[in-house]
Amino acid sequence: MKFLSVLVDFHHILSSLIRILFILGFLFLLPAVVGIIYGEVFEVRVMMLLSILLLVPTYILSHYLGPPKQINLSSALVIAGISWLIVPFFGALPYMLICGVSLVDAYFESMSGFTTTGMTVLTNLESLPRTLLFWRSLTQWVGGMGIILLFMIVAGPLSGIDLFRLYVAEARELKVRASTWITIRDLWIIYLIYTMLCMLMLWASGLNLFDALNHSFTAIATGGFSTRDSSIAAFNNPYVELVLTVFEFLGATSFIAHYALFKYGIKAFFKYYEVRYYLSLISISSAIITADLALNKGVNFPDAMRNAIFQVVSIITTTGYLTSDINLWPPLSKYLLLLLMVVGGNLCSTGGAIKVGRIVATIKVISNQLQHLYLPPATVRPIKINSHILENEVIIKIFTFLSLYLTLICLGTLTFTSLGYEPFAALSLIVSAQGNVGPAYASIVELGVLPKLILILYMWLGRLELLPALAIFIPPMWVHARRRTS
Repeated sequence: MKFLSVLVDFHHILSSLIRILFILGFLFLLPAVVGIIYGEVFEVRVMMLLSILLLVPTYILSHYLGPPKQINLSSALVIAGISWLIVPFFGALPYMLICGVSLVDAYFESMSGFTTTGMTVLTNLESLPRTLLFWRSLTQWVGGMGIILLFMIVAGPLSGIDLFRLYVAEARELKVRASTWITIRDLWIIYLIYTMLCMLMLWASGLNLFDALNHSFTAIATGGFSTRDSSIAAFNNPYVELVLTVFEFLGATSFIAHYALFKYGIKAFFKYYEVRYYLSLISISSAIITADLALNKGVNFPDAMRNAIFQVVSIITTTGYLTSDINLWPPLSKYLLLLLMVVGGNLCSTGGAIKVGRIVATIKVISNQLQHLYLPPATVRPIKINSHILENEVIIKIFTFLSLYLTLICLGTLTFTSLGYEPFAALSLIVSAQGNVGPAYASIVELGVLPKLILILYMWLGRLELLPALAIFIPPMWVHARRRTS
């Protein structure tokens, strides 16, 4: 019976993975359309070939295997974990076939794209075919919402509980609607609306349509890929920076807040607790860096404020656009940006890292424990966030995540320093990769093969928010999950 159960699980996993690759085959057609518009014949042939090579066998296999059903928690975790490994692998093929880069570099670029990290090993972006530049941006746009979420919105019929397990496996916990499918549908609708608005506003701000479309993809996805080597600094346009700042912020804001905005209005948006804390943190950080740049770097106040606000929002939202070389900034500003890389976006957003909601909960738990030092032992003080009481199970989960997150940062930093990297540079590389941020105080292009492979692993772990990824490698979880869902 156990052997049959494993076979059934394997069937559902394989069936789901085949359908995800089938969707990827369709995605290859989109940059092919861009290539046709710009007359890039070779690139169009590559994308069409890759599309056919994926669509035909996956269609045949999906028809033979049938739709996945009764997906238990362990299967959902495996589907999510493997998907975020194999989709970037196939997504790396255009870089190899068009640019001629190595497999490791292509996989690094593709993983960085789909996980919305934004680290890049490619140079001379302005000279690359527009087909490939669009593909880079598209990988971030799809990755911002999630490979599994895209699969679930177009996949065959799945039960509500199966959908929810896949939803949780891709590091999503909060739902804006009672139905998981309706939640996913609403998330995609909001995502599409913001993408279109961002593109139109960037176009109106002076960018050509191609640049506006690409940057709308990577801004709302908080990914940070640009069509220019010098990122947003290449445009030197304050209106473009303003638009990107707004949509980076929206991308890293909880979809619960966006749902409240669309349903109840602007007041409900700003009443959401993560939005309030987020704005406060951005304001304080921007003020500190503005003062630091003005006093210790000699930058005039308007330019210091413009650079500070843009970089603070870009880093804390884990987007990673740059308008200046942060390696040349004063130490205080550099360390503060590094801390913001650890903070990251909101829960249930396209932002990465620890997330504001978890940090707020942690501070409230610590404050609660300190108050217990001078209160009577029998006193019970519930911990509330946004009028909701935090259950012990949630608190344990948050502190488990924080412990793992910081432990992996330490291990990764030690590994890089053992490879000869300066400690601060090593720390920034690991923090940036695990938080899916992008910028680091070290040259990505000059990294060796082993450091790139390590960062690929950390990008993968960070995108799945550690626990779903690590749970795959825990044998007792498989048995427990199967018992709970049998």
